[in-house]
Amino acid sequence: MLASPDVVTITLNPALDDSFSVPRLIPGSKMRGSTPRIDPGGGGINVARVLHVLRIPTLAVFPVAGHIGQALTELLEAEELPFEAIEVAGETRLSHHVTDLSTGLEYRFVLPGTELSAPDLHRCFEVVRRRGHHAAYVVLSGSLPPGVSADVVSWVRSQADSIGARLVLDTSGGALAHAHGTFLLKPSVRELGDHLGRRLDTLDEQLAGARELLLATGAGAVVLSRGHLGVALVTPAGAELLPAVAGDVVSGVGAGDALVAGIIAGLVHGWDLSRATRLGLACSAAMIATPGTSVFSSDDLAAVTDDLPSVPAAMSGKAI
Repeated sequence: MLASPDVVTITLNPALDDSFSVPRLIPGSKMRGSTPRIDPGGGGINVARVLHVLRIPTLAVFPVAGHIGQALTELLEAEELPFEAIEVAGETRLSHHVTDLSTGLEYRFVLPGTELSAPDLHRCFEVVRRRGHHAAYVVLSGSLPPGVSADVVSWVRSQADSIGARLVLDTSGGALAHAHGTFLLKPSVRELGDHLGRRLDTLDEQLAGARELLLATGAGAVVLSRGHLGVALVTPAGAELLPAVAGDVVSGVGAGDALVAGIIAGLVHGWDLSRATRLGLACSAAMIATPGTSVFSSDDLAAVTDDLPSVPAAMSGKAI
């Protein structure tokens, strides 16, 4: 058992991800797919899996239900990821990622997940208090399941405050309206635009939107994901544009989770936020080069960090 994690991740809507390809998506036709790849899924679980590769002591906390939940925990056990699963009623959701080989486009089918009750949530949070009392960071990442309102973010923040940890939030929808006092927010441009109720097509609009979110929540920083353009790091001191790290593109699934994990790993090592975000971008590039939600290896990370000599050898698997 992991006695004292540096990071606790909370995934309220975990999933079992299957990823496969078909020659072509054709409505109404029977399409023969490739052999599927099955991976654990859900935002916080993906963050924890990347942190595990980066050798950051991490505990993943999440509810599980039914046969799919059992399969999910068995996969995490095989990866030797420290976790605590809270059994709830229902069935853990499936998520499907399908690549159309004729176009190279990837389609994601995301199911709603099992409903959580207030007692279910309290059991999850009790684990955070009991197991995470020495953690420096608590991460709430991923979608919210049925039965859970957006103000759960306030509950999670109170749990983080109670153990003296900083809260990192990577979710969307109404949850951003409850992100007051969060240490770090990581919305995408689309998620931020949905929250603000307007399109953010230009860089100026995106930076203005990130500053608006920063001021409204009192967050320490907003890392705005701009896809292939990289990120905008916005703090009370100003804004910095950081480009994406070049690499092969196989699947975009989990790229944002890897970004968050890399940032936290850098912060745990005492790096400043700008340098930590560069590591996050490298982790994102390494994740994009893997199929489905499979996690990159230290060698994979080394392949995209030749221009990042400050990445510790323990993370990248290479001597520096």
